Amino acid sequence: MTTTKHTKGSDSERKVLEHAHRGIQMLTEFRPKLMGKIQAFMAEAMLPGVLDKKEKERIALGMALTQQCHYCIGLHIRACKHAGVSLEEIMEVCSIGIMMGGGPVLTHMAEVERALNEFYLDDEGEEVK
Repeated sequence: MTTTKHTKGSDSERKVLEHAHRGIQMLTEFRPKLMGKIQAFMAEAMLPGVLDKKEKERIALGMALTQQCHYCIGLHIRACKHAGVSLEEIMEVCSIGIMMGGGPVLTHMAEVERALNEFYLDDEGEEVK
């Protein structure tokens, strides 16, 4: 499948994720104990168990789509890349997310495309392995 790369919006996906990270850092400054517990829980939940890291990231991406969280979509697409999830697998997860969430999830494919441009695709729109 050939994917053409489209012009990115004014904010790159990396910049969007930096904004999210700064917001988390701000809350951590005010509530360090609480945020430590939340981050420990999240880290523990993503450790390999019956499901491996790749499976968990595919699930997390699907849930990010159905929750319509553009920060989470970018974060989990980046994590999917690190976990070895293919572009074809991403598209299948997106299809299931759209099946479950309908039109509102479909519109968040713009966020998926932006994250794919940042983390998966080269300047010609080809998947970087």
